[in-house]
Amino acid sequence: MSRRPYRVEISYPKRGKPRYFLARDVKVHGKKSKVTKYLCSGSPPTLEDLERFRKEYAYEMEIRIAEKKAKLSSSFYISDYLSKEQIGFLEEIRYMYLALKDLLTTNELEVYEKNFEIKYIQGTTFIEGNTISLLEASNLLLHGIQPKDKSLRETNEVQNFKNVVTYRNKYRGKVTLDFIRHLHALIMYNIDDESAGSFRRSDDIGIVGCDFRVHPSELIEQELEDLITNYYNRLGAGYHPFEEAVLFHHWFETIHPFTNGNGRVGREVFNYMIMREKYPRLLFLGDNRDTYLGALKCGDIDNYAEMVSIFAKIVQEQRFDVLRENLKRVAVPIKKRGQVRLTDFFKA
Repeated sequence: MSRRPYRVEISYPKRGKPRYFLARDVKVHGKKSKVTKYLCSGSPPTLEDLERFRKEYAYEMEIRIAEKKAKLSSSFYISDYLSKEQIGFLEEIRYMYLALKDLLTTNELEVYEKNFEIKYIQGTTFIEGNTISLLEASNLLLHGIQPKDKSLRETNEVQNFKNVVTYRNKYRGKVTLDFIRHLHALIMYNIDDESAGSFRRSDDIGIVGCDFRVHPSELIEQELEDLITNYYNRLGAGYHPFEEAVLFHHWFETIHPFTNGNGRVGREVFNYMIMREKYPRLLFLGDNRDTYLGALKCGDIDNYAEMVSIFAKIVQEQRFDVLRENLKRVAVPIKKRGQVRLTDFFKA
C-alpha cells in the first residue's frame, strides 16, 4: 500500500544558509524519535529535486527507520535467554517486515503471503515425513493437481492446510484450548477423524528421539491452561514475545496433547503467536529439520538459552538479508493518482 512521501524539514543555523532534510517521526512503545537525511542548503529543493531525493534515499530511510524502531523497541523487553544483540536483530527483522508489508500493493502482498504459505505447508509436513515436494505442494494447493505416486494420507496432510490458513487468518483472539483443538481437527481431517480435535486419552505413546514419557493424559487440559496463562502473563510483564513463543512451543511438544499431529499443531500455534506480535512467521524447511529438532532437544535437557538462540538464528538466516533485498526493490512507493505537489512533502 503506497504511503505519503517523507516530509521536508528546514533548520536555520545562526550562520549560513537554511538546511533541508527528509524526515519521518518514529514512535515505539510510547518512545519518540526521528530519522532525518540531509538534502541540501540554500534555496528550497524543487519538486523535481524532491522526487529525485525520494527515490535516491528511500531505501536508506526505510532501513534507518527500522533500525531506529528496533533500538527503541529493544530497550522495552525483558529476556532470560536472548542477548541484547539477538533482540536487536529480531526487532530489526520485525520492523523491516512491517515496512515491506506497508510498501507492497495489495496484489503484491497477496502473492508474497501465498508463496510463503506454500513453502511453510510443505516444510511443516515434510518434517513429519511427508514426501510431497515443493512443486507438487504448489500444484496441489494452487491448482488442485494431485501428486502422482503419493498416498491419500500425504495428499490430505498438505491439502488440509488450506482450511487451516483460512481459519487462522480469520481468527483474531488469543491462543486458547478451543483454538488449539480446532487447529488439530482441521489438520487431521480425513486422516484420523476419530481423534481429530480431541486430546489424547492414553499415555502409552512416546516422542520419537526422546527418552522421557509424555505427560499423563488426565493432566493435559490443566497443563495447557497453565502454559497459556503463563505465556500471556509473561508477555504482560514485558518478556520478549519471540522468546516466550519458543518456550511455549517446547513445552507444548513436551505435553504432547494429541495422539498424532502435535508437531504440526505446535508449529502453527508458534507462528500464530509471533504473527500476532507482528514478527514474520518462521519457515520450517527440510534443510532446517535437524537444526529445529536439535533446538527442541536442547530444551529437553533444560538448555533453554541454546534452544532460543537456535530459533533466533533460524529466523535471522531466513529473513534478515531477504527482507533487506525486498525492501530495496519496493522502497520507492507507487504514486497515487493525481499530481504530486510541493505541499505533499512539506506537510508534517
